[in-house]
Amino acid sequence: MSVIVWWLVTVVMVAVHSASAGVVELNWEVEYKLRWPDCKEGIVIAINGEFPGPTIDATAGDTVIVHVTNKLSTEGVVIHWHGIRQNGTPWADGAAGVTQCPINPGETFTYNFIVDKAGTHFYHGHYGMQRSAGLYGMMIVRSPKETLQYDGEFNLLLSDWWHQGSHAQELYLSSRPMRWIGEPQSLLINGRGQFNCSLAAYFNKGGVKECKFKDNDECAPTILRVEPLKVYRLRIASTTALASLNLAVEVSYSY
Repeated sequence: MSVIVWWLVTVVMVAVHSASAGVVELNWEVEYKLRWPDCKEGIVIAINGEFPGPTIDATAGDTVIVHVTNKLSTEGVVIHWHGIRQNGTPWADGAAGVTQCPINPGETFTYNFIVDKAGTHFYHGHYGMQRSAGLYGMMIVRSPKETLQYDGEFNLLLSDWWHQGSHAQELYLSSRPMRWIGEPQSLLINGRGQFNCSLAAYFNKGGVKECKFKDNDECAPTILRVEPLKVYRLRIASTTALASLNLAVEVSYSY
């Protein structure tokens, strides 16, 4: 009798979850692209042509389904969902050689899991040094009942960037003895940074050409447009491959 009752309770719980939860289904193509992350041309790994990759926006309890097609011609791909507990779906965790084999070139793998914990998360490549090549993006899991009150929100995705290619980085770091690849040439916010630029060069009429940004320049600073007396939420995630960062917000007033 107790077994039957337990089974009925389980069925009811599953039915309630299915009725209240949604499904976020995405189709991704992973491939190399030429971009200018820090005003210097480099090779990035993009998703559907986007660098950083598209933001996943879901609500706690939703099922996320991502069909990932590997369009890299010579290497595998694996994606890890940072901060997602993968209860009951360990095969979707994205740990190469542990929970799954890499997705071979030309093949498609489907990640299917439930996001059960609200918060600001991110995903990133988990094969070789693909994270340092730009295979990452934000993953926002919202609470069904938001307790915070605010007028708008912004995502800040922090990352480190080297001009040296990710394959060379992997070779240096895995060699015996290890060869350090040095500090990153740039730090990026939402995939944008400025190498060899300074505020002095930016505001100097005769300054460095690469530092004279236009709104559509790939390396132009990220601009957050706000209104007076409004409250904004900053969702911050760091996908750095090697660097540890401190983030500060400077406040200045003009009257």
